[in-house]
Amino acid sequence: MTPKKKLPITLARPEHTLSRSLVDDDALWVLRRLRRSGYLAYIVGGAVRDILLGREPKDFDIGTNARPSEVKALFRNCRLIGRRFRLAHVFFRRKGAPDKIVEVTTFRGLEKMEDDSHLTSEDRDKTGAVFGSPEDDAMRRDFTINALLYNFDDFSIIDYAGGLSDLESKKIRLIGEPDERFSEDPVRMLRAIEFAARLGFTIERKTASGIKANAHLISESSPARLRDEVRQMQHLGIVGEVFREASRLGLFEHLYPEVEVSDGIYHLLKPLDDESKKGRSQQEYRYIAALALPTVVNHYPLTGEARLDEAAPAITEVVTPLCARYQISAHIRHQAKEIILSCYRFAKGKHYRAKGKFARRKDFAEAWEFYSLWAAFDDSQSSAAGYWGSYLEERNTPLDQKKKPRKRSGRRRRRPSKRGAPPTS
Repeated sequence: MTPKKKLPITLARPEHTLSRSLVDDDALWVLRRLRRSGYLAYIVGGAVRDILLGREPKDFDIGTNARPSEVKALFRNCRLIGRRFRLAHVFFRRKGAPDKIVEVTTFRGLEKMEDDSHLTSEDRDKTGAVFGSPEDDAMRRDFTINALLYNFDDFSIIDYAGGLSDLESKKIRLIGEPDERFSEDPVRMLRAIEFAARLGFTIERKTASGIKANAHLISESSPARLRDEVRQMQHLGIVGEVFREASRLGLFEHLYPEVEVSDGIYHLLKPLDDESKKGRSQQEYRYIAALALPTVVNHYPLTGEARLDEAAPAITEVVTPLCARYQISAHIRHQAKEIILSCYRFAKGKHYRAKGKFARRKDFAEAWEFYSLWAAFDDSQSSAAGYWGSYLEERNTPLDQKKKPRKRSGRRRRRPSKRGAPPTS
């Protein structure tokens, strides 16, 4: 391991792997325009981290000392967004190509602005932070590995927070004191676990202890923002891994207080994550069903004697508040309920009367796949799952391959008449 150096650390161009050829052309165009107009311009955030790790960046964010209004005046294809934190989106639209956004943020200082009356409405936000230097902005970021800067002037990488060392040791380390930084933005706790799962890193001890101590604060975060974070995890295929670590650190119970039983959740989530990693995104209602099923089964056991009219309210009791917490639509909520209710149909095995009608439903294959995963975890379902497997195998066998009933050969023998009886006419 590289010995610790005094911060800040500057890596000259020959000392790192970040080349301009790896930077998006539109991001380079924005950088050049800012520099020619006399402003500082750096590539900031995850793009520097990802390139140093040999990964392809999802996007390129730019930090500058130009104020939001100045950035907007410089680019015709620019729009200012955000009420809490003002930043600029520079849009690029080309025929036949998806729209692209290069995000440009103004460097923020560490202190609060007591009077912002001198600012224009385009530069004023709700954070109250003063405009600052590149170093100030780096120290305001969440984790050390996200605080690396790429200086477009001399193509060097600047590290103010120790991110280079943490990249090498594969550590997720919070910048600043956990109690203070997590209370500022509790979503950082979930993001720490997300980055660890995404990059294959471990969470540094002090940061992990801070998550345990402040886990309850996550319930105060915006539900819409938390849902966006989870949906991003679904896209990356890391939901199960993140939730398992969140449970270990005491965060999961505050994210989903409706989920009382976690046994079996990760068994259901893993196939969904595996499919997402292959580029086949999974529907949100399947994740909700996976989270809710173990708790539903705990409230109303999944047996062959279970009544569907009693199972339905037990499902609603868990799924509805879980979806309401994260403002999930009624349509998604209904689909999650249906896939869980189908498990109770399967659990009846050969005693379920409407097998043919059930097997013809559009969502049957998905429901069977979901139930099969649960049956592989819950041994009590082996008999019902085995019956349905045989039933579906027989149902899906082509007619010409099915065994035909044995036919009687020859003429039907006449029943002999009793001796001495007169012949019938």
